[in-house]
Amino acid sequence: MISNDTTFWNHLPVEKDALLWGLNVVTGGSASIPPNTPYRPKRHPDKALFLWEEGRTLEDYQIIYIVKGGGVLETSETSRNRIEAGQVFLLFPGVWHRYQPDIKTGWDENWVGFNGEIADRIMGGFFSPKKPVLPVGFDQELLSLIRSIPDLMDLAHPGYQELMAARTMETIALLRSRALSYNAFDRETVRKVQEARYYLLEHNTEEIDMESLAKQLGLSYSRFRVLFKEQTGTTPHQYQVDIRMKKARDLLLHSTYTISKISERLGFTSAYYFSRIFKQRNGCSPRAYRERKGNLKNHQHGEPVKPSQS
Repeated sequence: MISNDTTFWNHLPVEKDALLWGLNVVTGGSASIPPNTPYRPKRHPDKALFLWEEGRTLEDYQIIYIVKGGGVLETSETSRNRIEAGQVFLLFPGVWHRYQPDIKTGWDENWVGFNGEIADRIMGGFFSPKKPVLPVGFDQELLSLIRSIPDLMDLAHPGYQELMAARTMETIALLRSRALSYNAFDRETVRKVQEARYYLLEHNTEEIDMESLAKQLGLSYSRFRVLFKEQTGTTPHQYQVDIRMKKARDLLLHSTYTISKISERLGFTSAYYFSRIFKQRNGCSPRAYRERKGNLKNHQHGEPVKPSQS
């Protein structure tokens, strides 16, 4: 069965104003395919379905980012490509292809599909169907960008299609940057740091024994810390704090949880400690951040905020 974190949307109607941008987002989403699960899921939109034996050809470009598991991609331009976690593969209009996760591992996939004149110019100028697989490692910024695009569709604010186009262009630019810089590091080193980053993301609310994590990766803690900082610009501990802070900002803006409840959900030992760390990272207290953004009225989930609480 499909895990509960599967989301998708497909083949959006493009508004007239959005056509002027030259890049139109038409599909996107994410899915976690567990091991021993037939691919593709039955709940996927019909137009995205294809039989492995037949493959398919699309009219659009697609960026598909695999952050867990592995599988295989075949195209008419490259034959068979091994796909691993931390890789992006690109699909091009008019190029026959087929792909699927390994049955023993499954995979977590995130994607966005688009077309348009600007899309043709960018994709044709900087990417090639002869090299559809790009190693980028586990990159939280890239993952967040891709996942934010269908979020805009769900909100459907005025001009959301233009906003999706802008996010997609930023995704493409960041993807190219990451692919170019990836080769600056040893492949095995990148793999280990990527594995650590994904582990920290998945367990971001837990207290992690970094020395034990380094040992699992076959590294001393000092070496692990150096390599991690070289590739991410921050230490493993600070990386986990950064993830928590991003979630904290999201919860402050898009939920009515109290400060204490947010602190508890993010794994902090106390609301006081959470507020102190938040102020150090964001320049203001959680309460001030929430009040300044003033975004509570549009959200009704979670427990009510009581103004007297901190």
